[in-house]
Amino acid sequence: MNLTNMKNAKILRFLIVTGMIALLSCVSFTSVLARQGDDLFALGNEAYAEGKYDEAIFYYKGVLEQEGYSASLLYNMANAYYQKKDIGQAILHYERALYLDPGNTDIQANLGLARKDFGLVSTPAPDWQRFFDLLNLNWWGILASGAFGVFSLLYLLRGIHPGILKGASFKVLATVCLLCFMAGGIGAAMQYKNISRGVVIKDNAHLLVSPFDSASSSASIKDGKTVRIAKTYRGYLLVEGVNGKSGWIKKNSVEPVVPSGKLWET
Repeated sequence: MNLTNMKNAKILRFLIVTGMIALLSCVSFTSVLARQGDDLFALGNEAYAEGKYDEAIFYYKGVLEQEGYSASLLYNMANAYYQKKDIGQAILHYERALYLDPGNTDIQANLGLARKDFGLVSTPAPDWQRFFDLLNLNWWGILASGAFGVFSLLYLLRGIHPGILKGASFKVLATVCLLCFMAGGIGAAMQYKNISRGVVIKDNAHLLVSPFDSASSSASIKDGKTVRIAKTYRGYLLVEGVNGKSGWIKKNSVEPVVPSGKLWET
């Protein structure tokens, strides 16, 4: 082996060792953060059990910053806000938890109870719509794309080897795939509409006729109300669905159910 090859081999070994050390460091750091998140979550639950709701929320926010959003974390935060009588934040976090885990009956029950206790009228969803609330947007999209992929594979295999799939078995499989594709598409479309929803977090926020401070108010909105965000203009949002009315509201009075940012995971 000449000197050039020896030098290249040493460099290669150095890079491999360095890469392994970096990988192990990342794994170790991630595990440490996970343990810290679990500790904070436990401390939050302990504070909640003792009636220290502000302290519980503080710990839960620490978990959120380290590990991101999860349905269980948002549900516990919503319960703490509910106990504090902060209805806007309670409804917001219940809605966020339900977006991540639409079929969770505990979240649905507590959200309904919170709305009832604070006088927020909510029209029950029709039975057919409840089926499409069983999964969130990502899972309906996965179902639709998976069904389409399997359907395409079936026809590909049939074209290559006509004798593999034929008769009733092929028709049944193809029909199931089409039904799953249709259900996934409809479910994804319905869940996609939830992305534009927001919750009013400030009591007696004013609905304005135009996005200016000098604009006249057409109505006041109770905190905890769910609205649909149609447009953004400077520091204002155009919202729809407030007692059948639409108008402009200050941006800091509404929080979107689906926030932007790397911490949000679906």
